[in-house]
Amino acid sequence: MSSANDEDDIPKLSAATLALLGDFYSEREENKQQFEDLKAQNEDERLQTPLSMTLFTEDWNASQFWYSDETAVLLAEQLLRDSTKETRIAVVSAPSVFIQLKNILVRGN
Repeated sequence: MSSANDEDDIPKLSAATLALLGDFYSEREENKQQFEDLKAQNEDERLQTPLSMTLFTEDWNASQFWYSDETAVLLAEQLLRDSTKETRIAVVSAPSVFIQLKNILVRGN
């Protein structure tokens, strides 16, 4: 049996909260598209402009390590220190290090 009180037990979001949730989903989709565009540029090896953290958002569902710019640059430099043109480097779960690594490569340092 269902009653009017059953409907009162269903949680409901306010209009303001629903608007914020909509903004969150829109921003997430926009960031996803920007990242996919960046990925396509990188795969075509056309990436010639420095990256910024604005393209990378924290994913609360992933284990990520975020470093200060100074630490990320130091780690990126260490990764490149003894590398050659044949060296392949994977930066996993550290977006800030990835950005600094790519920026060093774009600058040609």
